Amino acid sequence: MRFLFGDSTEFQMQIDFLRLLNNFLEISVKTIKLENAVFNLKETIIDRRRVTNSVTDEMDNFILTVENAIDGAVARSKEQETIVKYAEKSKEFIKKHIEDGKTKITEEILQEITQFERKIEEADEENRKLLESFFIYDPIPVIGKKYTIKAIEKGYSAKVQVNCKGGISCLFDLTSFESPFWKGHVRTRDFVKGVEIPARMKKPFLKKELVPDIVSMDDFLLSDLILSDRELEVVFWRRPDIKAEQFRLKMTFNDEFSVNVSHAEENDVEKNIIVVPELKNELNILRLQELGRKIVEQTNNLYPKKQRLDTILLEGKDVFGENLVFLLMQKVAEIFAPTVAEIKKHSPSGEELSLKSEDEHGTRHEIYLKKSEVREKLDTIEEKGGKLFELLGIK
Repeated sequence: MRFLFGDSTEFQMQIDFLRLLNNFLEISVKTIKLENAVFNLKETIIDRRRVTNSVTDEMDNFILTVENAIDGAVARSKEQETIVKYAEKSKEFIKKHIEDGKTKITEEILQEITQFERKIEEADEENRKLLESFFIYDPIPVIGKKYTIKAIEKGYSAKVQVNCKGGISCLFDLTSFESPFWKGHVRTRDFVKGVEIPARMKKPFLKKELVPDIVSMDDFLLSDLILSDRELEVVFWRRPDIKAEQFRLKMTFNDEFSVNVSHAEENDVEKNIIVVPELKNELNILRLQELGRKIVEQTNNLYPKKQRLDTILLEGKDVFGENLVFLLMQKVAEIFAPTVAEIKKHSPSGEELSLKSEDEHGTRHEIYLKKSEVREKLDTIEEKGGKLFELLGIK
């Protein structure tokens, strides 16, 4: 499928941007309404807590006032010795009932607050799902990815942080168990066979000089992996035990490949083998580079397996935790705005945005999005909708 502007000139993005824009509008309206509801619930919780404190303070003041009044009456009485014990009983009676009342009121309000907090959690979860349905398809330019893979009992726990234009980052779970390669624990030989590393200097039998001890990594298990842009850090264990012998490889794939190798004996700390010239000279850099490239390739193959959205960060801040959904959608609107402007410029009608799709047979279909429909949708979220309309530059 090929996409054109409304005037039949080439559309650089080659996607149905108007469908994406319409999806953005619908998601924005739903998520912002939910966030507005969360703001209202949080205000209600604050109000309830304020009421609780106010009522309990007034009840405490009432107890103090009554006690002072009783003490004053006793002090003025000519029968102090007779009535003092009744006065104390009266104070105890009133205090008990006031304290019982405080407890009941506090419990009732706390139950209300708990219900409000549950509604907030439900709204945040619904928002998470809505934003997941939008961001999982990479609607804005991706500028980098960071994979984190860790061995668990059966297979791997895997996540990817997708860093996008505008300071937006999405953290997704990866369903690695659905990949034939990653569904179980993988070994070095699954990437590249015959990888050997000089682990230590040793003294051979009947010889005086120390020589490098070469260890085959073929059967070592991958335990941890972090891949960020052109940097890879990976740990291989001899067996699935943090105390087992292990190698840590840190690789950088720039104009020149570089690698740093650390080794840990069983129950020992890591030691950098690069600092030992005899060990460094024995490293097969080309084989390690091949290993690194295969690991990167297999890791990138997991990207289509991204599934559940854990969270979204906006300039490093948690969008769900800090209620930044509206700010997030404003940022997306700003990113979409230049494309909207281009489509407007090439749209024959001033009342709508238009594109054309062309199939493999050359048949063209018109794609429209009326500006009035955009305005109508965004009007349902009032001022916030107006702000999005302004940022998109639809008018």
